[in-house]
Amino acid sequence: MFPHIRWRIAISYFILVAIVMGGLAAYLSRPDCIGDARCVRQAVSTAAILLLFGTAVVAIPVAARTTRPVRQLSQIIQRIATGEWEARVLPQTRDEMGELILAFNNMMDQLRQQHLALLEENSQFNTVLNYMIDGVLITDSEGSIRLINPAATKLFDLTEESALSRSFAEVVRHHQLIDLWQQCQKEGREVTAAAEIGRELFLQAIITPFEEGWAKGYLVILQDLTTVRHLQTVRRDFISNVSHELRTPLASLRVIIETLQDSAYDDPETAVRFLDRAASEIDVLTQMVAELLELSRIESGQVPLRLQATAVADLLLKPLDRLKPQAERAQIDLILDLPAALPKVQADPERIHQIVTNLLHNAIKFTPDEGEITLQAHRDEAENAVVISVHDTGIGIPKEDVGRIFERFYKSDRARTRGRGGTGLGLAISRHIVQAHNGRIWVKSKEQKGSSFYFTLPIATPDDR
Repeated sequence: MFPHIRWRIAISYFILVAIVMGGLAAYLSRPDCIGDARCVRQAVSTAAILLLFGTAVVAIPVAARTTRPVRQLSQIIQRIATGEWEARVLPQTRDEMGELILAFNNMMDQLRQQHLALLEENSQFNTVLNYMIDGVLITDSEGSIRLINPAATKLFDLTEESALSRSFAEVVRHHQLIDLWQQCQKEGREVTAAAEIGRELFLQAIITPFEEGWAKGYLVILQDLTTVRHLQTVRRDFISNVSHELRTPLASLRVIIETLQDSAYDDPETAVRFLDRAASEIDVLTQMVAELLELSRIESGQVPLRLQATAVADLLLKPLDRLKPQAERAQIDLILDLPAALPKVQADPERIHQIVTNLLHNAIKFTPDEGEITLQAHRDEAENAVVISVHDTGIGIPKEDVGRIFERFYKSDRARTRGRGGTGLGLAISRHIVQAHNGRIWVKSKEQKGSSFYFTLPIATPDDR
């Protein structure tokens, strides 16, 4: 018990005893009680009862006054435990209990400040984790997942709740990552390696062991390098395709020049034929350079569109008439399916001619003799656009190439085509032009069943007209 309270009880009890003993002495000094044992017993019993009753009278208020702030403090502690950090006890006395309450309030103020600082730090930590593009996992020393961020859950197609407390192997489900974690656990040092997960995901994993006080585990950082890998593939394909396309006409030109140098210049008819062949090869090189420059200008935004409200028929008839002779030579039926009530679209006619010409040219190139190509257009109410499509009965596109067919410099390795394969830039140029029109372009294809290319153009508004 606190000293102040002890002294208060002691003084009260001393006064009580003094009063009772004084009363007892006065009673025993009465003449009729002197030498009477019965009177003495009665006086002592009465004094004991009065002393007991007085003790209760003194102790109960003191106990109540002492325990009341203790009960209040207990209630406040329970409220704080439920999250009411602002709850406090107001000191009502200046004694030791009041000092205890003041010390308790000061302690809670400090704890609250520390709690708020931890909450802010934790919020910043969670913000960083949630917005990181790299996947982050933390495992304990046994390999159980203790933390995982949204980027990592997206990589492995699971939820945070399903990943926590599961093993690292169950979550990542890939032997290269599991072997890397086991290597880090065995060697006790940071390890880094690349892992190709399926055909669509390429990761670089960095696993680092840590030990902070009682906490021991492993930090796993997964960097998604799929885009970088894709760009490397595009660059490799570009170098391969362009090298091949340049090598073929240059080799032909060399043969022509060597033939002319040897003897063909003495034969005018042969010389003319070889010169025509040389001019054709130069045209191929010129077209390749022109397409490269065109794509570069489109990607850099240096080709402004001349948008105007245009009838769909005006966008389709010119490319159709231009390529009809080529289709007839290949005995391919070229069909136009154009509804009469189509609205006008907001487009740059010259650029759309370029797209339609490219799609029709490709369809003719990859369609066997006596095949069929259909150029269609219809309105899409959901997108408020007109969909233009080219369908052929050609050899189709391999499934693994469909997703990459619009990449620049990418050429599907399709056989039995008419003439040479081109640079692989036409569809890439078409995609950029369509996107500049706020449209989209896509393809559906099955090998040996044919291909269908689609692109959309926005319907012109009254203000556009």
